[in-house]
Amino acid sequence: MVAGRRIRFTAVLVAVVFALTGFSSHGGSSSSGSSGKSKSSSGSSGGGCSSSKSKKKKSHGNGSSSSPTPSASPTSPPARAVLVACVGADKKGATVQVTSTVDAERTVRVPVTFSGANGAALDAGSLKVTLKARESRTVVVPMTAPGKAAEVKNCLVGTVERA
Repeated sequence: MVAGRRIRFTAVLVAVVFALTGFSSHGGSSSSGSSGKSKSSSGSSGGGCSSSKSKKKKSHGNGSSSSPTPSASPTSPPARAVLVACVGADKKGATVQVTSTVDAERTVRVPVTFSGANGAALDAGSLKVTLKARESRTVVVPMTAPGKAAEVKNCLVGTVERA
C-alpha cells in the first residue's frame, strides 16, 4: 500500500514538473503513465519522450545552460583590477592590483580615469600587463599628462580588456 502511494505521488510530481517546465499535458500524461507502471518502461519510454522533447529543449537549453558558459568566458574580463592608491602630488600614476581570471597567460589592458575634485575627468591612462594563469600583480598605470597629478582627487579603474 505504501509503494502504491509512492508511485502515485511520483507520477503526480513528474506531471507537475513537466507542466512547469513547458512539456505539453499530452507528453506529460504519457510519460507519467509510463512511469507509474514500472521503472523499466519509464526509463525506455521516458528516454524516448525525453529525447524528442530534449531536441526542442536543447535549442532552448543551449541558450540558458550550455551557451552562457562558453560565451560568458570570452565576454567576461580576462582579469580584474582593484585600485590600491590613487595618484597624489608626488606620484605620476595610479597603483592598481591586477589579477588574472583565466587559466592561460594573457596580455591585458588596464584603463584608469583620473578626475578632479568636481568629478570631471582630467586625464586617462592605460597599461598593458602580461599575466600568467591566475597571477596577481601590482602595477602603476601612468597618467598621460603627469603635470595634472596635483589636481587629481579620484581614480576610477575601468574594465580590464584583452590587449
